[in-house]
Amino acid sequence: MLLPAGLIALALATIVSADDNAVSVSTLDFKNRFQQSGIVPEVIAALDPSVSFYVSYRAAADGHTELLVPGSSLTIAEAGVPLEFSVENLNNATNITAQTRYLIYLVCCQTQESQSDAQTEQLDADAPARDNPSARNLRHYLAGNYTLSPAMSSVLTTAQRLAVSPQVFFPFTPFTQPNPQPNTGIHRFIYALYVQPARFNTVGFESVGMEQETANWNLSRWRTQLGLGPAIGATFFTIDTTANGGQGVSSNGTSVLTPGAAAGLRASLHTVGLAVVMAVLGFVTLF
Repeated sequence: MLLPAGLIALALATIVSADDNAVSVSTLDFKNRFQQSGIVPEVIAALDPSVSFYVSYRAAADGHTELLVPGSSLTIAEAGVPLEFSVENLNNATNITAQTRYLIYLVCCQTQESQSDAQTEQLDADAPARDNPSARNLRHYLAGNYTLSPAMSSVLTTAQRLAVSPQVFFPFTPFTQPNPQPNTGIHRFIYALYVQPARFNTVGFESVGMEQETANWNLSRWRTQLGLGPAIGATFFTIDTTANGGQGVSSNGTSVLTPGAAAGLRASLHTVGLAVVMAVLGFVTLF
């Protein structure tokens, strides 16, 4: 089901009881967990994040707001509209100013991700199933014009929120709830953050020929179309469709990935990608 922009904006602004145990994740840990999961290089050729990029969600068990750390296991219900996007370590990124805009996406992808507007996207790389990824690179969300808010995250007080004004919030791909079919394996979903090229501050992605089709999305071609650099940050979660009647299990903000489990995860995971793109006026930042 597609959600209208107003509901997404409301969800992003509405934060409930926060996770008292949220802690920062270093950019090196983000990089390592993407490699341990097999997303790099299986889905993304390389990832070298310059910022720590966070998403928050509502835990099914108690309704608290949890911090999504890379490798978190979510239920389908928890994988709904994100409550909040936030970043740390922005001083490590280049060509970033107070006017920089960001792009975020959530996607299931098979090729390298990159974007440079404040856009959000969600991707499923293993749709409908890992052993039959006929709809690989399924885009669940793509939106731009995110900017750095003066407000700090309600979940992680050292992170700064990314926000978007309702006047410029027109998602290219409205949020579609991830809903993988039961018994199709462990699906990986990726959020990515990019710098948005200044040209898209006032025009949509359709102005460069981007199409509305969400299945079999070619990320490399898309990056070229939009003139994006590499992602400056990314995170991911999994949904285990073999558990809980196909609804998945929750790790409550804790990554289930360990180096020892990496090989098994590569063999069984389905990848969904969510990417965020960040744009600087006149500059495209790579990561």
